[in-house]
Amino acid sequence: MSNTTRPAKSQESIPVIELWGHLLVPLQGDVSDAQMYEVVDNVLHRIAKHGAEGLVIDTSGIWIVDSHLCAGLGRLATSANIMGVPTVLCGLSADVVMTLQSMDFQLTEAQTATSLERALEKLGVFIEKRTRLGESDERQSPAERPFRPQLRDERP
Repeated sequence: MSNTTRPAKSQESIPVIELWGHLLVPLQGDVSDAQMYEVVDNVLHRIAKHGAEGLVIDTSGIWIVDSHLCAGLGRLATSANIMGVPTVLCGLSADVVMTLQSMDFQLTEAQTATSLERALEKLGVFIEKRTRLGESDERQSPAERPFRPQLRDERP
């Protein structure tokens, strides 16, 4: 048994979720400088090791934006782009957008979208709605039909 112990991963780490070949980074609450540095490092290493079709940074859960977070978002988007991975920033609230503008934040290396669904569409991922197995479309009105997502990739 080794005397060295591996440091426990912070419970406040920002997850990097793989979704249909894309990476999703959901930002929540008040993101610290250390958390942003860790997520940038994690995403870039995952891209280098496994590649990615695209990167979505979901900011819908952010409460506060400061200059360090702005720099981290810009660094992540630019670095991913340099590595050949297009980035879409989504879920920006009106308050966050006004703060970014007041800080003269330039987002030249990423697209923006209003929602996660729209961000994935910009990266070529579309969800097709279908009915449950065994149920006939003729028996149900469109409003009664259950939602069942089906992935449809429309990349060129």
